[in-house]
Amino acid sequence: MRRDDLIQQLAQVATHLPPVLPPASSLEQVSALCTTARLAFGAAAVSVAALRDTTLHYLAAAGEGAAEVVGMDLPVSRGLAGYVAMTGQMLAVDSAADDPRFAQDVAERTGYLPTSLLIVPVRDQRGDVAGVLSVLDRTLASADALVLASSFAAQLSLLLPGIDEVGRMARLLLQAMGDAVSAGDAQLGTALRRSLATLPEADAELSRIAATLGELRAADPVTRARVGALLTEIVALATPKRRR
Repeated sequence: MRRDDLIQQLAQVATHLPPVLPPASSLEQVSALCTTARLAFGAAAVSVAALRDTTLHYLAAAGEGAAEVVGMDLPVSRGLAGYVAMTGQMLAVDSAADDPRFAQDVAERTGYLPTSLLIVPVRDQRGDVAGVLSVLDRTLASADALVLASSFAAQLSLLLPGIDEVGRMARLLLQAMGDAVSAGDAQLGTALRRSLATLPEADAELSRIAATLGELRAADPVTRARVGALLTEIVALATPKRRR
């Protein structure tokens, strides 16, 4: 019964997350952007990867090798995309095989070996690298390609941070669920708060939010409604308004 109750708590916390975190439909927008970018560049393939600590996680791709690329995790210590993620520098390579940073074995895993690569960093609102956009074997002239790549990277900068927040929150909730079951906790919030001291600052903040939302289930309906309205208002005030 206790495990069933924890599962119910997990569902209730997840239900209350949308007002605080961006919708997961952002991933569909990234996939569509890859398709559009491939056509715009006249490229064999385009992919987008999110930077998670020291790993690039490929979220979406279009074109050659796309099915194999999506879901792939690569350390930033390897490959041209990893170099861009670490340095934040845009990179254009006309002969990938001649560049010692090129991870040929990774390309072979996708079934497609590119000749040229254009890779640009995607930055968040603080200017930190949030991911990379990779364009394989483009036909568009270099000068035009650099301008276009920067434009796509700017669009991705609005999407990648939100997708990463959703993914991190999901992982935190699942980890807390397993911890709560192992420790015999009656409340999911107990496991979430216990994890605060062991998590990186950003994850600890997400865990604190989830714990608070989970604990709200014990409040009366009027209190829950008031807190929900307050959270929505706070998020609206804190979220930068887009320029028209």
